[in-house]
Amino acid sequence: MPDSPPIPAFLPLSLLEALRNLDTPVEDGLEAMAKDIVSRRLGLSDTVAAQIERYRQANQREGSVTEDELVSVLRLVGRRPDAPLVFADAGRRAARYAVRANGGSRALAKVSPWALGRALARRAARRISAKCFRGELGGKGPDAEVRMTRPLSVSAISDGSACAFYGAAYGELLRTLINFEGTMVHERCEGRGDQTCLWRSQRAGDYE
Repeated sequence: MPDSPPIPAFLPLSLLEALRNLDTPVEDGLEAMAKDIVSRRLGLSDTVAAQIERYRQANQREGSVTEDELVSVLRLVGRRPDAPLVFADAGRRAARYAVRANGGSRALAKVSPWALGRALARRAARRISAKCFRGELGGKGPDAEVRMTRPLSVSAISDGSACAFYGAAYGELLRTLINFEGTMVHERCEGRGDQTCLWRSQRAGDYE
């Protein structure tokens, strides 16, 4: 996909930060066991710490990574039994990174009249979806849908389970920019044999 935008460094950064967050022991009075716990938790390893620092430095320079690198990190997370939790946390982190990197549009939307501000926020969400996540955001009014063709989540894990990373990212992006409250339902997935991946917004209160 030669015309695809680059992969922002904050995507693998978000995944590894979420991994470390879930592997960090809670303060439960078992500090004496901390060294043994750390030795068995990948998220707290020196290797992951070094990668997080490298991605942070790249992100500060607005750098990018290769597709293969993101695929490798997605696969790393996908091997874990708590992968859905990591993908969900990482997706929200990635969306917040993306919004901060494109803060000008968000600030303009906030100071504009309501209708104009909402239109600007929606436009910013479309641009960020395409630029940072390679997703095509559509829909009208309070409804939204996102399409992705050949997402790297399916390249990483063929059953599409890593698509949860993108679903969480789109939901957080809409929540942050247009005050969307709800979830993004993954209605279609290339990993399940569909021609494209499709997420559709479902507002809070519309589902049981």
